[in-house]
Amino acid sequence: MTIITPADLTPNNIQSVKLETGDICVAATYAVGEPDIRRNSGAGRVLVYDKDLNLKGALWTGETGLVIGVEYCAKSKTLFVSDTSSQTVKRFSRAGDLLPSFPEQQGKPFSTMEFMSDGSLVIGEHIHGDKPPFIGKGDICVFDKDGKQLRRHSVAHDPGKFGFHAVTNMALSADESTAIYLSETGKRIMQYDLAGGAQLPDLFVFGDSGADVDKFTAGIARTKDDHLLISHVYSASLYTMGGELLAEFTDIPRDRGWAALWACNDSTSFLIGNFFTGHMEKRSLENGALLGAVETGLVYKLSEICEIG
Repeated sequence: MTIITPADLTPNNIQSVKLETGDICVAATYAVGEPDIRRNSGAGRVLVYDKDLNLKGALWTGETGLVIGVEYCAKSKTLFVSDTSSQTVKRFSRAGDLLPSFPEQQGKPFSTMEFMSDGSLVIGEHIHGDKPPFIGKGDICVFDKDGKQLRRHSVAHDPGKFGFHAVTNMALSADESTAIYLSETGKRIMQYDLAGGAQLPDLFVFGDSGADVDKFTAGIARTKDDHLLISHVYSASLYTMGGELLAEFTDIPRDRGWAALWACNDSTSFLIGNFFTGHMEKRSLENGALLGAVETGLVYKLSEICEIG
């Protein structure tokens, strides 16, 4: 078997790749030159790994920007890919074909996505601001399975360290009525009632001292048993829906940049990726044991992860 690396998958070497159950899709914009967090746009790309973290190939959006969101819709058997910079949302079939985009989903700085069981898309605007390049309302929008906008919600944000981050990562409650979300580098786990159209009290908030001092918000995922996985920039932890700490995964290397997070469909493991280094790990939900790791080389590119169900 020929072993390929992310560096092999360039705009000049585009090959077909099929999506199979258990595959792992990683936001992985392709760019050349020295990595720079301020200028990291490039060709829109999603890397596809198999369940054992072997690289299979790449999907290409045809846009220039920064791919942030990747999410699979089980209802339509379609992979959605959002690019905050080009303000596009692209779709791929299981065969790896680029499908026509839904017009009403274009033109906003969308990033994080979740799907309801009926195929409706819940998607958040990554940016809140009115000065270039940070222009956006920071809303949460709901689209039906055919791409028609149903609702647009003006939601609260946590300014965090930089002020412009809005809805940067999100999970849905088990009954799909509530968006549980965060603003990157903030301290709040916020929630919005999608059914009633109302901001709800914060689910919980991390403190500024003691054990919480280095616990910022980066990634969030709801596990199959209805707990919340949260990546904290420097680490990751597991909580109940009421904010009770269940586990701290202290074996994860204490490197800044842990953000991308996915609770695996096997109910026993999770994936976590580092935006600053491109390192991706698979770990046990029970005890945090390392189950696999990949050096993607995606410095300032590894934004989100999803699994094909």
